[in-house]
Amino acid sequence: MERVQQNGGTAGIITAICLALLFILFVSSGFDMQTAQDPAKALPLLGQKAGVFGAIGVLGLLASGFGLVFTFGVFDRLREKAPTRAAANLGFAFVGLTTHAVGAALLWQGGKMLVALSATDQTAAAHAWVALGAVNQALMATANAFTGAAILVAGWAIVSTGAMSTTLGWVAIISGIVEILQVFSSQMALMGLGFLLAIIWLAWGGAQLRRASA
Repeated sequence: MERVQQNGGTAGIITAICLALLFILFVSSGFDMQTAQDPAKALPLLGQKAGVFGAIGVLGLLASGFGLVFTFGVFDRLREKAPTRAAANLGFAFVGLTTHAVGAALLWQGGKMLVALSATDQTAAAHAWVALGAVNQALMATANAFTGAAILVAGWAIVSTGAMSTTLGWVAIISGIVEILQVFSSQMALMGLGFLLAIIWLAWGGAQLRRASA
């Protein structure tokens, strides 16, 4: 239905804005992979910039939620011409975005709890942080794999059916591949490229969904 697509388009644009703000805050926070793997650096940083990491957590949850609404709009646009791929996109996105939301909440609330614990027992907090980091890495790998697969399948369907702009479809395919590659690499450059392509996909796809169905 046209209303589903229009609302999905609006959600896509909101998701793009959330991701852009999230990336800016994350890069400016100084929280890189080296810091994340060292509890002696990570926990004090989380405590010093509690507001920043709280905002990152909230933006991560919002991006996941609005991202699902956007996916429903994409599903509605694709399901007539590519029903199997539309359903695959929806299913993959549900798993990926839900896992992203869990990861964002874990890092935000779990980190906040461990910062408080470190004030009384630094050793226990450090051990717990290592465990939290391992769980979060597993969640992010799962989220990137399924979210990347969802975007890749959507792009494939768009290119083959012309349900949306073919150029947008290729952007989605490349974005999906980059997202999946992040399962195997934590390079900041790859993560930055992934954010940029996802933002373009969401904003451009959202704008197209807001138009009347072809």
